[in-house]
Amino acid sequence: MACRASKRAAELTRPLLCLAFLLLGACREAERAPEAAFVGRDACTGCHAEVALRWRGSHHDRAMQVATPATVRGDFADATFEHFGVTSRFSRHGEQFIVHTDGADGTLRDFEVAYTLGVEPLQQYLVRFPDGRVQALPFAWDTRPESQGGQRWFHLYPDEPVPHGDLLHWTGIQQNWNHMCAACHSTNVDKGYRSDTNRFDTRWSEIDVSCEACHGPGSEHVRQARDGWDESLGLAVRLGDEGGWRFAADAAIAHRVPALRSREQVETCGRCHARASLLSQDAPEGQPLLDTHRVALLDAGLYFADGQIQDEVYVYGSFLQSRMYAAGVRCSDCHDPHSLQIEGSPDDTCSRCHLPEVFASPAHHHHEAGSAGASCVACHMPARTYMQIDDRRDHGFRVPQPGFAGAPNVCVGCHADQGDAWTAEAGAPARAHFAGALQAGRNRAPGASNA
Repeated sequence: MACRASKRAAELTRPLLCLAFLLLGACREAERAPEAAFVGRDACTGCHAEVALRWRGSHHDRAMQVATPATVRGDFADATFEHFGVTSRFSRHGEQFIVHTDGADGTLRDFEVAYTLGVEPLQQYLVRFPDGRVQALPFAWDTRPESQGGQRWFHLYPDEPVPHGDLLHWTGIQQNWNHMCAACHSTNVDKGYRSDTNRFDTRWSEIDVSCEACHGPGSEHVRQARDGWDESLGLAVRLGDEGGWRFAADAAIAHRVPALRSREQVETCGRCHARASLLSQDAPEGQPLLDTHRVALLDAGLYFADGQIQDEVYVYGSFLQSRMYAAGVRCSDCHDPHSLQIEGSPDDTCSRCHLPEVFASPAHHHHEAGSAGASCVACHMPARTYMQIDDRRDHGFRVPQPGFAGAPNVCVGCHADQGDAWTAEAGAPARAHFAGALQAGRNRAPGASNA
């Protein structure tokens, strides 16, 4: 009996000892790597001055700003705009920018602009309410040059009346900045919604998309810069990756050497450049995107049946379908991660990995050299227009071919007098594609599940 008792005691003690060791290890780990905190970009610029210079003035820098004479681009010199019988006026009282328009009850009154949202090709304006809600006005300023049709006010729903009480009215939930926009236009956002009072107390570390929005909280990085580096560099997110693109002998397309080891950069960009919703307010940087966000699938109304962008789905969803993504291309292979610009023209960017003598030739693109149709992006990255004037390119990099199940045919997009049959004859034959099966599933057609 004593042996059995000892054995039983040992069985009971073993998990407790394991737990103790785990707790001890966790304590040591906590001692080794204290939880990082957000420190702000001023702590970064001392060592990263050149990077900060490229970032300054970028779309990330100007994603959201306090409304001041230096940041507001719209005409507030008593300009007026009429939409379905409602005439709104834009004026300025000293340093304040005022919009006189219909409120939640339909009454016309003055609203002060608190913030700007975005900068090119349009700028939106936000109003703060006493309950902490910040709402996006329905008017936007077209910041394009006048020669391109810009320098004017326009309504984001030009063909709809959108009266007060409508979900799309600017005072309604669909135009609420706190839960629709904030997380991707500012850094380290805490939505701060209180269900018991139905109020917001939304806060952020920095009003725009700054360093730590992508790299994660930087206190450990700053500490290590002072005290000495370890392998992590004190960063929650590691966006760099060794290697680059090389041409093998007789190859027309470059390949990555060494192969890409992590998708962390693309998934970090995807936190804001995907059609997605947060699964939890607690979504720490550096986690796999699908652990923290619910990303839209190829749903009807969002994507065409062949995967081309349809509604405002941004970039991530189309890019994941591409051969480029499968080959290990990352966002920063084409875009400077701080200025967000590409180097040279779009075709210059493509030619870094696709030999121009092979691909920038009539034998490949079937157009006269130098013509609009000879451009890589014209055929492989067709654009759709959102918010009336914002052209955004599909990042699926598809091979042009006849349309599938109602999806756009990029060739017919320019050659409007032609059709799918002409597209095939011109050298873009139809290829096997999932579009037919996906469309059958959307329509609940017989046999769709097997397809």
